[in-house]
Amino acid sequence: MSQEDSASGIVLGKEFSTSLVLFQEAIAARLGLNATDYRCLEVILRKGQMTAKALAEEIHLTTGAITGIVDHLEKAGYVERLENPMDRRSIIIRPLITHREVEKKLGDAMSSYRAAISKVFGKYNADQTAAIVDFLAEFVKVLKAQTSRLADSSTRQ
Repeated sequence: MSQEDSASGIVLGKEFSTSLVLFQEAIAARLGLNATDYRCLEVILRKGQMTAKALAEEIHLTTGAITGIVDHLEKAGYVERLENPMDRRSIIIRPLITHREVEKKLGDAMSSYRAAISKVFGKYNADQTAAIVDFLAEFVKVLKAQTSRLADSSTRQ
């Protein structure tokens, strides 16, 4: 890969990232949440019930910040707090909604998104689609590793 290709890839990666954040903020607003609350809800829906500590570690926030987020999610009816039978000092956050129910709440916004993404993937053959999916999976790994590295270094400062 040439330096020019690498540079344009970095610019496109930044644009992709910004677009994704803005999309998440718009989705969150439709659900009556802020973007951070929505990201936490997505983690809970994807991973299932979890402790507040596990959520804090996953999303790289303090447990104090997670308390406020869980307050918002609970008030909105998306999660509930349960006593942790293994540790009285912690709570378990349990989703009260599924991904399908979230999509139903979003209505035409999600169906429009799915149709647009299907159209994009429809432009590529099976091998190209597999390469795109592989690239995105690798990109996610890089982002997670770099996020952890940044979060770890900021706690040491």
